[in-house]
Amino acid sequence: MIHFVSNFGLAPIIDDDTEDPVGCGKGWLRRDFSLEPHGSLPFCSAFEFPTIPRSEWVERIKTKEKTKSRISDIADQAGVKIKNQGNTNFCWCNAPVTCLELIRAVQGEPYVELSPASVACPINGFVNQGGWGTRALKYLMEHGAVPSRLWPSNAISREFDDAEANAERKKYRVSEWYDLEPGNFDQLATALLLGFPTAIGLSWWSHEVTAVELVKLDGDGRFGVLIQNSWGYDYGDRGRAVLTERKATPDDAVAPRSAVVS
Repeated sequence: MIHFVSNFGLAPIIDDDTEDPVGCGKGWLRRDFSLEPHGSLPFCSAFEFPTIPRSEWVERIKTKEKTKSRISDIADQAGVKIKNQGNTNFCWCNAPVTCLELIRAVQGEPYVELSPASVACPINGFVNQGGWGTRALKYLMEHGAVPSRLWPSNAISREFDDAEANAERKKYRVSEWYDLEPGNFDQLATALLLGFPTAIGLSWWSHEVTAVELVKLDGDGRFGVLIQNSWGYDYGDRGRAVLTERKATPDDAVAPRSAVVS
C-alpha cells in the first residue's frame, strides 16, 4: 500500500491484497449468477447507459471537481457518516445502505442515518452471516431500512423489530436500481461519472464496499476508484481509500438510480 496526495486528501491506494485491520468484519459471499443472471432481476434493471469513452474520463473528473458535483462533495455537505460494521458480517448490507443514504443526498433529501442491521437481520433470521448486495437490494426495495435511532446499526436483536421501526422503514426505500455487468470496470466508471454510487463485491477481499468516485492516478491511462468503507473513520483517509482498476473491478455491482421521496 502506497500513499499519494490527491484532492481527496492523503488517501491510501490499494493495489495488493492488503492486510485488514484487526476487528473489522467483512462477510461478502459470491453471488450465484446461475440463479441470479446479470440483468434478470425483476427489481433491478441492467445498466442502460452507453459506456463513456476513456478519452473523456479525465475531463469529466476535472469538471465534477470544479463544479463540486462529485458524490463525495454532496455526501460531505449533507453530513453522511462513514459506517462501522464492527464485528458483524454485514458488509453486503452496509454498502447498499450507504448507497441509499448517498442517493438520497444527491436527490436533496435530508440525511438520516440508516441501520444495515435492520436489513440484514430480517434476511438472515437474526444470524450474523454474510451475503451479497442483491439480497440487500431486494429488501431495500420491498421494505426499506430503519433509521439508526430506532435500530442501532449493528444490533442483531429482535427487540428493535417492532411496529414503530417497520412503519418508519417504509420511508427509506430504493425505488430504482441498476445491475452492472460483473468484471466491467468501464461500466462502473460510467456509473460513477453519472453520479450513481455503486455497491461493489470483491472476491479478492471477500468484502463489499461503496464505490463513490472515479479517480485519475499517476501515470498515463491509470485510473482507480474512491471507496467508502464500512470500517469507521480510522480506516484509510477518514474511512475512504482508493482501489486501483484491477482491485476495483467488481465481481458484482449494483447502483441506485433513485430513492423514495420522504
